[in-house]
Amino acid sequence: MVKIIPLEKAENVRDLGGYKTPNGTVKFNKVVRGASLSDLSVRDREALQQYGVTDVVDFRSPSEAKDAPDKKIPTAKEYFLPVFGHDETKASISPQELLKQLEQGMTAQAQMIKVYRHFIEDEHAKKAYQEFLQILLANSDEQKSVLFHCTAGKDRTGFGAALVLDLLGVEQQTIMTDYLATNQYLNDRIANMTAAAKKQGAPELLVNGIEALMKADEAYLNESYTAAREHYGSLTNYAKEGLGFTAGEISDLQKLYLTK
Repeated sequence: MVKIIPLEKAENVRDLGGYKTPNGTVKFNKVVRGASLSDLSVRDREALQQYGVTDVVDFRSPSEAKDAPDKKIPTAKEYFLPVFGHDETKASISPQELLKQLEQGMTAQAQMIKVYRHFIEDEHAKKAYQEFLQILLANSDEQKSVLFHCTAGKDRTGFGAALVLDLLGVEQQTIMTDYLATNQYLNDRIANMTAAAKKQGAPELLVNGIEALMKADEAYLNESYTAAREHYGSLTNYAKEGLGFTAGEISDLQKLYLTK
């Protein structure tokens, strides 16, 4: 069901359409998730414009966006909504700094689980996702898409996709399947990164840490669900009580993004 949008210089860009819910099917050409857009080719930008991308939401930190700014898609409006003030996901961390933290006792898995809890608990993150949902609500034209992304399209974007699909009524296991599909589309990148680290003589601790940071893991997203249940009762209630998204707005979102 995962619909990848093939691009020359961007990975993990895919349409969230096609998933079934009790009230209909998620429409295609309405909401797209992706990884970094900093290396888009001219053809890529033209392809995304033709696909109907009219809004681009960037979840990256200010430093990530400064170091690798998005290549602009013609006619698309850009929204910079950093989920965190700095890159908690470690998507842009140097191998040296990562190794230092690992040697100090921080495991990559523990770091990522903390990040996914912060999606629910961190006020900065909540503000970003609240504004993201409002952008989706304003996307009332058919065949016009909102594209949202971070660096790898895995964590900040993965949680954003889970939140949207949950509000549309997609079942949790289907949402998890969409989330884990990232591993298929980042497999080459992960393999290249770990191979390069091994070639440079990196210790096994670092190689394993890179892999843990770069892969989508069921335990990571489950931590967001756990935190949402602890604080709000469910992910939908997190949107209502934590983000101030009303029942009427959820209904409007479903009208915009579901087809019978």
